[in-house]
Amino acid sequence: MSNRTLKLVAIIAVVAIIFSAFNTYLILDSIRAQEQLNTQEERINELETSLEQFSAQSEQLEELQGALDAQEERLNELQSVLDDVAVQAEQLDAQEEQISELQTAINDTKDNLAEATSALSNLANQISALNQSTSTGLAEIGATLESLEGIISEISGLEEIVDQLLRQTPAEVYAATYRSVVVIRTSIGQGSGFLFNNQNTIVTNYHVVTNETDIEIEFFDRTRTQATVIGSDAYSDIAVLSVSSAPAEVESLSLSNQSVGIGQQVVAIGNPLGLTESLSVGYISQVNRLLNLEPIIVPILQLDLTIAPGSSGGPLLDLYGNVVGITNAGTDVGFNFAVPVNILKRVIPSLIDEGDYKHPFVGVSIVALTPEAIDFWNILNVDAYQTGLLVMDVVSGYPAEEAGLMSAVSTTAPDGSPGYTAMDIVMAIDGHTTFTIEDWSAYMEVEVSPGQVVTLTLWRSGVTSSVAVTTTERPPYLE
Repeated sequence: MSNRTLKLVAIIAVVAIIFSAFNTYLILDSIRAQEQLNTQEERINELETSLEQFSAQSEQLEELQGALDAQEERLNELQSVLDDVAVQAEQLDAQEEQISELQTAINDTKDNLAEATSALSNLANQISALNQSTSTGLAEIGATLESLEGIISEISGLEEIVDQLLRQTPAEVYAATYRSVVVIRTSIGQGSGFLFNNQNTIVTNYHVVTNETDIEIEFFDRTRTQATVIGSDAYSDIAVLSVSSAPAEVESLSLSNQSVGIGQQVVAIGNPLGLTESLSVGYISQVNRLLNLEPIIVPILQLDLTIAPGSSGGPLLDLYGNVVGITNAGTDVGFNFAVPVNILKRVIPSLIDEGDYKHPFVGVSIVALTPEAIDFWNILNVDAYQTGLLVMDVVSGYPAEEAGLMSAVSTTAPDGSPGYTAMDIVMAIDGHTTFTIEDWSAYMEVEVSPGQVVTLTLWRSGVTSSVAVTTTERPPYLE
């Protein structure tokens, strides 16, 4: 054989050996895989057996749990029965105590009845004796009553005598008080004022000293001094000044504790047209007027006495020498005005202590309804004689808006003319009827303070309702 043939045979032999070895490897690997499969099948069979056992045990556990639940329900039922028995036992104990108490009460009642019977017997004897003395006692009581009536009559007479002694003539009032009145001079003119509270405090009108820093005070003895504004309120036209000193013989005036009335005689002292220490006598013509004079909003007294420029800020006095107002405005036809004492009492202490006064504010613009006003504003949905205060405008951000008040709505009448549809009409405030703006002002400025709740009675589309409004502070007046 040639070498080439030998090589070929050798290669074939090697390949055969390799193939035989690989085939042997595959056979052995197949045997091992089969063995592993057999092992896994055995493991699976074991797991299936375990699962069957676990399932059987779970069923047994469920049966045991059911038995336990049944036992627990039975125990609960038994406990409930025991609780009922305990309650009944307590009730029996309580009933026994009540029976014992009732028995004791019955015994006490028997004793009391015996005592009452004895007392009634004694009372009957006393009544019999009293009947005998009644006629005498009644006669004595009648005499005592007659005596008391006589004493009361004498006291009334004494009160009238005391009142007559205290009441003075206008001349006597003037003599006792004119020294307390001062002249106030500023860069724009002059006015009047009076000493109040102590010798260092002077009360006058706001408009007399508005925006003034150079204020001169002249006293009755012609001495002069400078004054400083320590508090002022434009809405009530009141200001309080401070001076370093005043003449020793000057006494401060006091505010009256009595309200003023129509027909009451009053005295004004002031400096009209520079005529110092002038006396004017007259009567109160009306109360609770509203001046059409910005920014005054408080109710004002109407007077028939004479007031002229220079009188503003002077005291209005009753016949006991007490201040019942501050004169603050006059007219050419004899009607003059003063800020009343009920306003002074609210405002002046606040000006002294705080420097200002907070007025209550609801936040509405109102118009008093009269036939003339209804015609002027062309209110379309009310009767010609409707009364009350028509809400014309509600100020944004203030209590009236928060309370839901509604302003009149601008509209056009059937004839093409401009008009209004009334929405809310204020008929009363806290039960006080409001026919006029004066009615509103008199109540708000005298009875209400910021933060106070007022109840408004409203007419709205023919239906009456009540609305609570919490007042706030009126915004400061801007010059």
